[in-house]
Amino acid sequence: MKPEKIKVNRTLEGNIFEIVFLVLLIAVWVFIILALKKAPDVVPTHFDAVGHATSYDSKYSILFVTIFTSIGGIIMLGSAYYPHTINIPVKVKTPRQYLLAIRMMRVLSLTLLALTATIAYTSLVAGTHGEPSAIPILAIVGVMFAVIVIFNVLIYKAS
Repeated sequence: MKPEKIKVNRTLEGNIFEIVFLVLLIAVWVFIILALKKAPDVVPTHFDAVGHATSYDSKYSILFVTIFTSIGGIIMLGSAYYPHTINIPVKVKTPRQYLLAIRMMRVLSLTLLALTATIAYTSLVAGTHGEPSAIPILAIVGVMFAVIVIFNVLIYKAS
């Protein structure tokens, strides 16, 4: 059985999320461009759990990750207007459930931008000034996981 397609109209909440996302996206990319100019030609690109660099590559290799996660954030934000495409382990039937699923995608899009900035910072800045820590990246991934779990519980309880 296919999920019900519902029309999602623009709301103040949606507009605020989109404006915040756009401002943060621009800020993240400005930071990345400025950091690329100052970074050495070879930067650490992979770290173990302790924070020791285990792989090095061109400073421009970070662009692949940041482009990919930026596009992912845009897709997540856009999926809020097509909630029937959101794949979650809970059957969404009520308007409240749709609202929560939409909000979850908007929050996840912002956390994905935070992850993008943290990865770029770790490789381009912290990695060139000593031993960086993997803790900020792991913390943001943990926040993303918590957002998914909490919203899925809320969606389930809203049925």
